[in-house]
This record gives sequence, structure tokens and C-alpha cells, in this order.
Amino acid sequence: MSLAATLANRPLVGIEIGAIEQQNSILKLQVVAEQMQRPIQCWSSIASGWHSIDRILNEWADDLDLGFEILRHLAPQALQSGISVYIDLFTAIASLDRPSQVRAHQAILNLFFHLQRDNERRIVFLETGEIPKQFVQSIYSYDFPLPTPAEVRDLIAAAQLPADNPKFLNILSGLTLEEIRIALKPIELGMDLDTAADRLLDYKYELFATYGLEFIGETATKDIGGLDIVKEALVGVQKSFAPEARAYNIPIPRGWLMVGVPGAGKTYFAKVCAQKLGFPLINIGIDVAKSGGVAKFKRLLKRIDACEPCLPYFDEFDKFFMGENAGEFLGIILTWLNEKTSQTFVLATLNRLENLPPELTRAGRFDRTFYVDFPKAAERKEILQLHLARFDSAYKTGHGRLTDREWFSILERTEKCTGAELAQMAIEAATYQFYRLEAGEAIELSAEDILAARTRIRTLYSRNPEGIMAIENRAKAFTEASSSDLPNPFDLPEEPLYSLNCN
Repeated sequence: MSLAATLANRPLVGIEIGAIEQQNSILKLQVVAEQMQRPIQCWSSIASGWHSIDRILNEWADDLDLGFEILRHLAPQALQSGISVYIDLFTAIASLDRPSQVRAHQAILNLFFHLQRDNERRIVFLETGEIPKQFVQSIYSYDFPLPTPAEVRDLIAAAQLPADNPKFLNILSGLTLEEIRIALKPIELGMDLDTAADRLLDYKYELFATYGLEFIGETATKDIGGLDIVKEALVGVQKSFAPEARAYNIPIPRGWLMVGVPGAGKTYFAKVCAQKLGFPLINIGIDVAKSGGVAKFKRLLKRIDACEPCLPYFDEFDKFFMGENAGEFLGIILTWLNEKTSQTFVLATLNRLENLPPELTRAGRFDRTFYVDFPKAAERKEILQLHLARFDSAYKTGHGRLTDREWFSILERTEKCTGAELAQMAIEAATYQFYRLEAGEAIELSAEDILAARTRIRTLYSRNPEGIMAIENRAKAFTEASSSDLPNPFDLPEEPLYSLNCN
């Protein structure tokens, strides 16, 4: 809904913005007032009285009694017909003593009730901070939409760059108009297009990092050992994102939940998944994202959608639903998943499925939920070879330097090792051999090197077997397996729980 339509139906509207967006937002409000054919006036804590749009940012008053000024301009009789804009009113109220804050908050509620039957006067609270949650029912929250592709092209053209270049349009997606202007300022006339693109991308990455979003483009992780069922399912996801799928009314995939013990390979798989889909990976720092509050998190998701195609990745997803505002964050994520139309594939990982609100595991939220178990024997061999090959090229083909008997010995000793622990074994083996090398010698890893590295690693399972088994038992009943049980020559024989000696 447009802001004009919103103001036609809501007496009090709140708009939270970034500090650099203030001037541009004020100008947008002037355009809305002209569309509605209403006069507009602005109040600011640094100026005395009401002022026009073109004067408000240039007015300054000394020795203001701020508490008196706020209460005086919140009185219903102080409002003229049209749109009244309060700039950073709640930030100013927060600087007052407690009794004055209470009076100001009550005055705002009085305005809400007073204007219910008044169609001539409307109020906009333009805040670079947060509007207190206690006003969620009285002040309607509105967000300015991100710029359209046409608006972005106009800014690109104004910077004398090729406006029809999809690379520039993709890089600047997810940014506000003012952020795009700032990004384009350092671009010099005649600059090489690749250099210009790199500078714009650096700006975007640095900016998004302040919001808790880490962009990971090209990654060295090309494959991951095991997880054959998940890999096969990923091929289906690729097909579902293809344009042909829309012709058959196949819905855009929402994403997957990945459950498993720490170090099982969930994060590695997220990188592989992004690589296979050809999407940039956006790692969402949950602590930073939550610290900005509920309203800012909603805007964060809109930025992510605008960056399509991409793969938003939530590690330790269950953290979102702990502590303050857990219910509000849950509601936002549920709505986002249900209404998602962007070319984004959400991957969320966690260790304990029971910590996740049940609403998120119902049909229609995530497409599938997988359990990433400890790798089976054949998968352990595959994982070890992937990492050993980084140091010793002999492991890129066949069985590397090892005989079948040596592999069986290693696989037996690595039962209940996670993918991360197996990767560390390869690093340990290579590092210890490197220390003993003469100049010019190559690393050649033997079974003894690998087994020696195994003795130096204390596994997660050995530290807490009961806790790990509890995670497995609770999750497996409600998830799909990520690896198949097809027989493999390197499968270890199952040991009976009890062996009876009949002699």
C-alpha cells in the first residue's frame, strides 16, 4: 500500500529510517502531501514551532525548553489541517526526565483517540531511532519501499555508467536511494567498468556487514563428502528455479532446514549449495540482526529479497526464538516464508530441533527438513580424501596412497567423527609432516600419518555421548535422512550388542 493510501486510513503513521535517509524521506513526504493535496508542516527538536519542508532542516533555536516544546506541539489544537511531521520526536522524548516522558507518551495516545474521527489531520512520526513498542497498536508502521529498477538505472546513468548493464543493477539492488548515491560518488569518469563494479561491491559488502549480513561470493568449497540424498534433492531445487518451472506453475522453492550435531557439515553444505545454484551466499549474523530490533529486521529481510537471486543462510537458527521479542521474530519469519516470491533459497541450520517453535516445522514453511548424521564409513573416506587432496595430490584419484586394509583401519578409528573433525585430521597430518620436510620435498601422507593425527583429536562424541545421542534420537523421528543406506565396499560390519560364546 502506498503512503498516501495509508495516510488516508490511518491517523498516526510511524516511519523508521536510517540517519542518511532523513532529508530524502522529508522530500518524499512533500511529494505525498502534494498527491493528497494537503498542506504539510514539520516539527524538530532543534527548531521552535512548526516549519515548512524547505526550512525545517535549516532552522535552529537556542535555549529551548524541550519538554515544554514537545507537550505544546502535541496538543490537538497545535495541529493544522493537513499532514504534521514530527522528526525524531521519540528520540527527543527519551532525553527527558521520566515524568516528562510519561506525559509526552500520554499526549501521543490522546492524539490517537482525538483524530479517530478527524479526516482532515494526519500525523507522521519520522524516526532515525525506534518507535517504542507500546505504540504498536496506535501508530501504524510504514516502510518506504526500496528503489525500483527504473530509479536505480536513472542513478547509474547520472553517474555516467551504462544503465543497461545488469551487473551494476544487481550490485546496487537492496540499497536505498541515498546509499546508492553515496556508493556512486567515488566512481570517476572514464573508470574501467570492472574497477567501478568492484568498488560498488566493496561498498555494499561493508554496508551490509553493519546490518549483520556477510556476503560470500565465490567460495573455495566446491564439494562436500557424503550427503548423497541432499545433493540429489539440490538438483531438483536447481530445476525448480529455472524459468521453465514457472510455465508449469511449479512454485519457487522456499528453502530447507538442516539439523545435526555441531561440525556435521551443515555450514560446508550451505557453501556448496550456493555454489551449485549460482547464488551468492548471505550469512545472517543472528545476534547482530536481532540487536537492531523487530522493525529493522523486517527491513533487513526486504533488503535480502531485493538482492535476489541469493541464498540467505541462518546458522544456529533456533537463537532467533530465544529471549526478548522471540514471538515477534517468529511472526516476521513465518510471514516472510509464507509470502516469499523472490528468487531466494533459505537455508537454516540448527543443532536441536526441539528448540525450534513447532510452527516452523509445519508444511508450507520450509520445503524439507534433513538430519545431517555422523558420516558413514564410505562418506568418511570421501570427506578425508577431499581434504587430504589439498595437501597430497595422490588423494585426488582412486584410493590415494592407501590400501583397502589401511582405509578399513582408518575408517574404524574414525567412527562417530564429524566432517569438521575429519577435515582437522587431514590438516593435522599434513602440518606435522610439513614440520619434518627437507627443502623441496613434497607432502606424502601415509596411513600412519592419518592415524597419528586421529590420536591428537578429541571428538565431540567422546566428550558427550549421551547428549549427542539425545540430539539424534529426538531429531530423526521428524526429519529426512541426508545420506542413503546403499551398500558400499568400505562399509564396516555391524558389531552385535552382545556376543555369546557357546563353547
